Amino acid sequence: RIWNVMQACVERGFRQNGVLPGPLKVRRRAPKLYRQLTESATARPLEALDWVDAFALAVNEENASGGRVVTAPTNGAAGIVPAVLHFYRRFEPGASDEGVLRFLLTAGAIGMLYKQNASISGAEMGCQGEVGVACSMAAGALVAALQGSNEQIENAAE
Repeated sequence: RIWNVMQACVERGFRQNGVLPGPLKVRRRAPKLYRQLTESATARPLEALDWVDAFALAVNEENASGGRVVTAPTNGAAGIVPAVLHFYRRFEPGASDEGVLRFLLTAGAIGMLYKQNASISGAEMGCQGEVGVACSMAAGALVAALQGSNEQIENAAE
């Protein structure tokens, strides 16, 4: 169910156009980036990273507009974990439902370790800490999805 919500959030973020709520009148960028990536005829060496950016941006824009997101670990850093999981599904030839499950369970376990022993709160440790936790969760989870060892997962999460 968590993965389904993450997928729906990215899809909505790619479809919604216009201006995000608030006085700054920031225009949504995810739909344009999505179109550029899907319409591009040339494959670029780092294209996968552009997709990760697009996935994260779609989630962040949905969050900014009050849409439904998975707080993994927080709303402020909600785009990172789904972006890396979407990367796994789109670009890993051996991606599977079992890998998605390993990814989500591992990300959750890493997040719980931070919550128990440090913090996941941007209010407590700043935005860098909040985003750092999300990156750690996503990195360790990706290695788990790729069937890495516990030591490799730990190293990635560090």
